[in-house]
Amino acid sequence: MTRKISVLLVDDDPLLRRLVTEQLSRSGFEMAAAVSGEEAIEALQATDYDVVLLDMRMTGMTGLDALREIRRLDDPPEVIMLTADTSLGTGIEAMRLGAYDYLTKPATLDEMEAVIRKADEKRRLVRQNAGLRAAATRGTASGEENAHTLVHASEAMRGLVSIAESAARLDSTVILTGESGTGKDVLARFIHSRSARGDSPLITINCGALPEALFESEFFGHEKGAFTGATAMKRGLIEAADGSTLFLDEIGDLPAPMQVKLLHFLEQGRFRRVGSTRDRASDVRIIAATNRRLAEDVQQGRFRIDLFYRLNVISLHVPPLRDRREDIPALIDHFVALYRERFQRPALTLSEAARRLLESSDWPGNVRELRNTIERAAALSETDEIGAAQFAQLSGRETTTAAPVQTREADADAPTRTLEELEHQHILRVLEETGGNRERAAIILGISARTLYRKLREYEEGRES
Repeated sequence: MTRKISVLLVDDDPLLRRLVTEQLSRSGFEMAAAVSGEEAIEALQATDYDVVLLDMRMTGMTGLDALREIRRLDDPPEVIMLTADTSLGTGIEAMRLGAYDYLTKPATLDEMEAVIRKADEKRRLVRQNAGLRAAATRGTASGEENAHTLVHASEAMRGLVSIAESAARLDSTVILTGESGTGKDVLARFIHSRSARGDSPLITINCGALPEALFESEFFGHEKGAFTGATAMKRGLIEAADGSTLFLDEIGDLPAPMQVKLLHFLEQGRFRRVGSTRDRASDVRIIAATNRRLAEDVQQGRFRIDLFYRLNVISLHVPPLRDRREDIPALIDHFVALYRERFQRPALTLSEAARRLLESSDWPGNVRELRNTIERAAALSETDEIGAAQFAQLSGRETTTAAPVQTREADADAPTRTLEELEHQHILRVLEETGGNRERAAIILGISARTLYRKLREYEEGRES
C-alpha cells in the first residue's frame, strides 16, 4: 500500500486553512483541518496524525497551550508551530515544550513540505524503534541469518527466484504456498531484503502458534486497562512493522474474526488498538505463507474469499525438496558450512557414505528436516567426519541408498502397523530426542505446535476409548 503523510492544520484563519490544505493535498499529503486548539485535541483523540501544523496565536486556547496538551497524548504526532512573531524567544519556547520546529509566517509551501517530511521521518523512526524493541522482546523480529541467501541449483528454483526478485521491486501483497519446511520463510526474507523496505527488520508472526485469545492484541496492540492483565499500553506488530514488512506465516490458521480485521487493515491502512477508539495508520507490506490449500478453505467457508483475493496479488509456490533434488547437494554444503562456523569446528565434514545417504533421501520434511538432521549430527558427532551411521541413527527411517542402511530394531515390524501407529511412534521418537520439548519437536516434524498437540491429544483419547 502507498503511504501518505497525514497532516492536521490548526489555524483560525479560514483563507489560510483553505489555501494550505488545497496546496498540500495536491503535493500528496493527506490533509485535515481544525479551527481551534480545542477542536484539534478532539481530532487527535479520535484519529492518528503524523504531523500537526499549529498556529501560535488563535482565539481560545493558544498554540502553546494546545502544544502542551498534544504532547500529553499517547504516541503524539510531531508538531510544527506557525508564528508571525519573528523574535527568537517564541520559537525557543515552542521547541522547549516539544515542538519539532517552527515556521515564520508567511512560510512558503516548499518550506512547509520540507519540514513536514523531516518531522514525519523522525516520528516514523521513533515509532519503529519502540515497536522493534517490543517485537524483539516477544521474539518476532526476524534474524538476519540467510536473509540474502536462497540456496538453490534447480531450474524450478531459478525460475522462482527470478519472479521473487521482480516481486521484491513492487509493494504488492505476496502469498507463498508450499509444504511445511520448503523454505517459505527464507523466501519471504529474500523478497524483503531486496525491497525498498529491506533496511528495516522483517517482522514475523506465526498464526499457527499464537493462542486465539491473543491474536488481536499481538496484531494491533492494546491500551492500558483494555482487559484483565493489560497493566500497560502495548504496541502491536502492525505498528512495529510500520515502514517495513510483516510476514504472516501459516495464514490459513488465522481465526475468522481476525480475518475480518486484517482485511480492514489491508484495505484502509488503519487500525485500532484493543480498548481504543483512535484510528492509527501504519505503512506495512504483507507477505503471507501457508501450507494449506486456501482455495479449498475458501470453498468450504474456512477462509474469507475477499481476504484470499486481497492476499493473492502475487502468488509464489515453493516446490517440495523431492521435486528439486538438484538443490540437495548445494543445501548440504550450505548447512555443513553453517554449523562448521556456528559450532566452531572448522574441520567438520561428511563422509562420502553420509553424503550419499543425505542425497538419496526423499526428505518428507523438506529443507527444514535436512537442516535439522545436519544440525543434530554436527552437534552430537564426536569426530570431525560425520559418518552415515550417525544420520541413520538420527533419522530413524530407511532411505533409498545403494548400500543398505540399518534401521532401529523397534521399526522391524513397521509394515504390520497402521499409518496412525507409525506416525505416533515417529512423533514419540522425535519427542524423546528433543527431551520432551514439544515446540522443538514440532519444528523437526515440519508441523505447527498446535497440530502436534492435537495429534497427541487424539491419540490419548483413542487409547482411552
